[in-house]
Amino acid sequence: MKKIVKVLTILLLGLSLKNVNADSLCETSELKRLKELANNVQFKTKYEVVSTDEEYKEIIVKYDIEIVNFDEDLRIEYKSQYDDDSVSIKSDTTNISGINPGKITFKIYAWTTNLCVDEYLRTVTINLENLNSYYYFNKEKCDQNPDFKYCKEFLDTTGADFDEIDKEFEEYLNPSAKDVVDKVIKGNIPWYFYVGGGVLVVGIIGTVIFIVTKKRKKDDL
Repeated sequence: MKKIVKVLTILLLGLSLKNVNADSLCETSELKRLKELANNVQFKTKYEVVSTDEEYKEIIVKYDIEIVNFDEDLRIEYKSQYDDDSVSIKSDTTNISGINPGKITFKIYAWTTNLCVDEYLRTVTINLENLNSYYYFNKEKCDQNPDFKYCKEFLDTTGADFDEIDKEFEEYLNPSAKDVVDKVIKGNIPWYFYVGGGVLVVGIIGTVIFIVTKKRKKDDL
C-alpha cells in the first residue's frame, strides 16, 4: 500500500512539475504570433515648421509619428540619438509629437500576461531628415529647377551661406563655356544642353542643305 501511495505521489508531482514548466516557458507558437504583431507595426511621419527666421534664414522643424497597428500585447521603447534614456509606451499611445530631426530607434517587446512578457521582438530605426532651409525660402525657383543641388526638400544646410548658394544658382542657370566643357568631360550635362545642341545641329544641317541646293539650282541655269 505504501508503495502504491509513493508511486501515485511521484506521478502527481511529475504532472505538477510538467504543468509548471509548460507555463513558465514562452512557447514557440506564442512567440511567433507576437513577432507577427510586431512586424505589422508601422511608423508614419509628418513634419511641421514651427518657427522661421527670415533674417538668418533659419527654420525649426518638429516631427509627429503615428504608430499604426500597435497591439495591446506589445509595448515599445523609443529613444532619439540625442536622448540618454528610453521612453516606454503601451498601445494606448499611438502618437508621439514634437520630435527633433535625427535618428530615432523603436524597440518592440511583448506585453502579455504569460511568460512571453518583455520578450524582445523587433527594432525599427527612422531617420527624421532635416528640412532644407534654402529650399523652404526659395521654394518657387527650386520647384522650377529641381536638379540644382541645393533644391532638395530634405538637406542639411546648417551654416550655409545663402549668398554663395545664390551665386551657384546663377551659374547653374547661365553656365560659362568652361563649365559646359567640364560638364561634357564629366558626362554631367543638363537635359536642356542636349536639346539646345540638337537644335543647333539640325539648324546647321538645314543651312548646309539650303546652301547646297541653292548653289545647284544656280549652276543648272
